[in-house]
Amino acid sequence: MPLPDLHALEIAAVVIEEGSMSAAASQLGMTQSAVSQAMKRAEAQVDVTLVHRDRRPLVATEAGRVLVAHIREISLRAERAIEEVRATALRPERQDLRLGMVDTFASAAGPVLIRHLMEGSVALRVTAFSGLTQSHTDALMRHEIDAAITSDPMDELDELMRFPLYREPFVLVAPVAWGDALRGLPLRDVLFDHPLIRFSARSHMGAQVERHLRRLRIEHPQVLSFDSSDSLLAMVAGGVGVAITTPLCLLQGAIHLPSVSVLPLPSPGFSRELTLVTRRGEFDTLGPRVADAAREMLERHTLPLIVNHIPWLAASAQEMIWRAPPLESDQSE
Repeated sequence: MPLPDLHALEIAAVVIEEGSMSAAASQLGMTQSAVSQAMKRAEAQVDVTLVHRDRRPLVATEAGRVLVAHIREISLRAERAIEEVRATALRPERQDLRLGMVDTFASAAGPVLIRHLMEGSVALRVTAFSGLTQSHTDALMRHEIDAAITSDPMDELDELMRFPLYREPFVLVAPVAWGDALRGLPLRDVLFDHPLIRFSARSHMGAQVERHLRRLRIEHPQVLSFDSSDSLLAMVAGGVGVAITTPLCLLQGAIHLPSVSVLPLPSPGFSRELTLVTRRGEFDTLGPRVADAAREMLERHTLPLIVNHIPWLAASAQEMIWRAPPLESDQSE
């Protein structure tokens, strides 16, 4: 069925409201003849009489009154449709997004990021998941999620796109009563006298710590290991031992922070990076926008919390957010 002549129907509605062809013509800036012709087209396409022409002023038929009610609603909906089309043209493509997040990011920055994505114009609908890094790698490759914020950039997989977000240093955490005594000691000496509470070896975080210890040729018995930051920090707060962790992990277990000391990791230090990973060719437009939003939420909401709990990181906090390197023309100026 062809689209109706909405302009003719709208003119007919004005005639009915004004009760006169001449009054409608004056309001619309048209000739009375043009209004009369539009009225006839309107009645022809709905195949009913819209006004009683033998009365002055013109009186709407029941069908005419129904037209007036509907034409106003149609006009409003058409205006809204045009506004939405124009707004869509001004912003990049929006898509549904299934986002996986490593647990530490999900608890520290996830809520503000998801709210921003859902309330803003970045994604149409957002579904979020959290868990260990390895679970996100598998889910991404099985197309169960569309993107992952992870500490494993999956460099061995060519079919992925990567957007660096954030780099944070590993720190040493000890019971608050031990802080002054351990400050400045070599890591080998710290671990000679105190048990190391580890992240489990099956976690990416745990694997990073183990590689660092091997580089330093530090052998330490694996007695206590945990998947969650909360459990690990509970052990430290309870005086069981020390741990090597990161600022985001500390925020995840923030309830224990009053009972622990957070110290710079004795040199040489090391860090972990968080990266947004997506499948190449599927989120070429949305991926960079989600990455920008994640960096903004980390800078606005997460870094202030980190600095509040770990004041000595204030000097380097801004360097933790990834920033695009300057263009060559910028470097030469």
